[in-house]
Amino acid sequence: MTTITNNELVSFANELADAARTVILPFWRQPIEVESKMEHDRPIAESPVTVADRKAEEVMRKLIEERYPSHGIYGEEFGQVRTDA
Repeated sequence: MTTITNNELVSFANELADAARTVILPFWRQPIEVESKMEHDRPIAESPVTVADRKAEEVMRKLIEERYPSHGIYGEEFGQVRTDA
């Protein structure tokens, strides 16, 4: 198993944020549909979600899968993978 440094993780977190910004920015200050989803395990079950939320998670998940394919992912919009990682 390869050891990942804190600096590498911080750098990757910045890459994830940059990628999310790229897909979210076109929606900034634009009319956007907000859907309500129900999450019964939360104190307030109703939770808003937009296409920007989904696109941000999609791009970040893709980068995580490419860079760290054995790592688990806990996502708000698309669930979890490899929770035992």
